[in-house]
Amino acid sequence: MDYFHLDDCPTRDDDAVCLDDEPEGINMSQWKIARGVAMGADYPADAQWRMSDEYPGIKLTSLLATVSNMLVVEGRLKSVLEATGVPIEFLPFTLYNHKKRVASRDYFIVNVLGTFDCLHYDKSEIEWFTEVPGAVVGVDKHVLDKRKLAAAPDIFRVKEDPTMIVISARLAAQIKKLDPLPTNVYLIKLDQAD
Repeated sequence: MDYFHLDDCPTRDDDAVCLDDEPEGINMSQWKIARGVAMGADYPADAQWRMSDEYPGIKLTSLLATVSNMLVVEGRLKSVLEATGVPIEFLPFTLYNHKKRVASRDYFIVNVLGTFDCLHYDKSEIEWFTEVPGAVVGVDKHVLDKRKLAAAPDIFRVKEDPTMIVISARLAAQIKKLDPLPTNVYLIKLDQAD
């Protein structure tokens, strides 16, 4: 089965909303969302996120681009992701436009919890931290290990690169069944090796 990187910062439409920073009130806890650590009570009940003056786009899309490694989707996509049964926090917020008026209350930050060991170490390009055995500095090329994928869920974070969210072809097919077709959703097929 094919697997795809789900791009959390598509920049193909300058008119579309692109969010920077993070919702007000999560402050230093944003790293948890970017790495698949549960926010739990650290997430404010009345979270608010204002469109940035730096990014003037106002078009609301099914997936909102972010510059902070957070996956933000509308309610329809949330329902499809939720149906996978994978442990995910869906963190709601009120989206405010540039004029500080409510633009939507139907968006959620998708925090896929945990990571999945899926990379083929010989075929991927991984920069290992020499001072700490097993620690990763970064991944320049992601090649999935077919043997490890046998137990892969339909959506997961890459163990060595937790900011990267991967979805299965099965989940991609469910997303494509939505009518109307979701906007601003870009999938990048990942290489696999034995």
